[in-house]
Amino acid sequence: MTMPDERTRSLLWAGGFLIEVARDKRLPLDVRRSAVVIARHFPTIEDMSHMAMFGNSPGLDFGLIAPGEISLSAANCKFGPLRYSTRLTWPEK
Repeated sequence: MTMPDERTRSLLWAGGFLIEVARDKRLPLDVRRSAVVIARHFPTIEDMSHMAMFGNSPGLDFGLIAPGEISLSAANCKFGPLRYSTRLTWPEK
């Protein structure tokens, strides 16, 4: 069973991974563009904070904890987690 802290951490890591993929010029252009498209619709750290507030509401529990309770290392999120303020530009050649 996945615990709320594990679920939150994996979402934070995945958002950070999308940033890394989108910015890595060694990767094929179509892969970087896919990362930008996915990141546009992926939950940000702010979205997860809002979802965690409903943790004790019947029928609205997303199974997350507040992202501030998770420690992220630079090894797992080189550019940090995905945020509202993260600007991923459309990759060009």
